[in-house]
Amino acid sequence: MSEPKQQRSRDSFAKVRAAVLALLHERGTGQFSLAEVSARAEVSIGSIYGRVSGKAELLRLIQAQEFDRLDVETAERVAAAGIGATDFETATAEIVAVYAGILRENRDLLSPFFVMGVDDVEILARGRRSGDAGQAVFVRALLTAASAHGVRLTDDDAVWAFEVFYSLCVRYLGLGVTATATPHDAYRWSELLERLMRTVFLTLSTA
Repeated sequence: MSEPKQQRSRDSFAKVRAAVLALLHERGTGQFSLAEVSARAEVSIGSIYGRVSGKAELLRLIQAQEFDRLDVETAERVAAAGIGATDFETATAEIVAVYAGILRENRDLLSPFFVMGVDDVEILARGRRSGDAGQAVFVRALLTAASAHGVRLTDDDAVWAFEVFYSLCVRYLGLGVTATATPHDAYRWSELLERLMRTVFLTLSTA
C-alpha cells in the first residue's frame, strides 16, 4: 500500500499508527475497535477508512511496516555481533545477547501479532517471513564467527542452534500470550541471557 502523498495525510496516518501501537502495547492483543483508534489518534474514522478497508487491513499494514523496520534492525545489529571477539564462545555469546535483546525490546510489538496470527493467515505469513529472515541472519553470524575462529560448523547445526535459542526466547519472553498473562519481569533477564548463551554454545560444541 502506497504512502499518502499529502503531508497532512501522512501526519494523520502517523497518528493512527502510533495509536495502534499504543493499544497493542496496552492490550497485548488486537482486541480494540477502530473507534478507539480514532479517539486515541484524534483522527476521524472516515479518514482511517480512506486508507484501509477495516481494522484487519489496518493491523496488517502496521505489522508490515513495523516488521520491515525490525528486519532491517535485526540484520544490522546481529551481523555486527561477534566481530572482533577473542574466541568463538565469546562471539556466540555476543550474537545470542544481541538477538535476544532485540526480541525483548520488541516484545510488546511481537507478542500481539503472535496471538493474532492464530486466526489471521496473512499476519501469520508475514510473521513467518520475519522469523525466517531472522534465522538466516543469526545462522550467517554464527557461520562467520566459526570461520573467523577456525571452528567447523555446518549450516544444519547452526540452524538447530537457532531453533533451540528461539524456542527458549519465545517461551521465556512470553511471546504469543497477552501482556497481562506474562509479566515482563517474571524472570531475571541476566540469568536467562547467561543460560541462553551457554545453551547455544554447548549445542554447537556437541554437534
